[in-house]
Amino acid sequence: MSLDSNHRRPRRGRASQDLWPKWMWIAVPVLVVVVVAGLWWAIFSPTGTAIADPTPTPTMRIIREQPTQGPTVQSTLPPLEPTATRQVLPLPTFTTAPEAVSTPTSSTQLETPAALEIGGQAKVVGTGGSGLNMRSDAGTGSARIKTLPDGTAVEVIGGPKDADGFTWWQIRDQAGVTGWVASKFLEAS
Repeated sequence: MSLDSNHRRPRRGRASQDLWPKWMWIAVPVLVVVVVAGLWWAIFSPTGTAIADPTPTPTMRIIREQPTQGPTVQSTLPPLEPTATRQVLPLPTFTTAPEAVSTPTSSTQLETPAALEIGGQAKVVGTGGSGLNMRSDAGTGSARIKTLPDGTAVEVIGGPKDADGFTWWQIRDQAGVTGWVASKFLEAS
């Protein structure tokens, strides 16, 4: 093998230029720009689709209704005859003595009967047949344990607590179940 100084290897930069013709140096970047612009338009276009919607848009038409004649109404009552004028009498007025007037302590707080006390006996009254709900704690949002019918005898074991516009007492029924009830439906016995 002889080494010839005139024989040279082609340079690396020259070989890469031969792989890409000069027109490709312009066509490839233009093609990339077109593809990126097309994707950008497809993603961010206002309608979200590249094809126009062929569905026609309905237009509002105003239609006036034609009046229709309803059935004719005839009176079947005999005509009224004039009557004598009635005299309006004043209603009797009642006055109360100032000492009989009571002032409520609070419009949102219901008064508890004075006879209800811890250790006392009471009975369920005034539910209108629907029964009194015994709850796990004072308040209408507490879980209902059971419903006690009118006349049920109970023992007062705790309270009072004010919640949800009612005064609540903790009671125990004859079966030994304990819970909270609104004092509005209890009467001391």
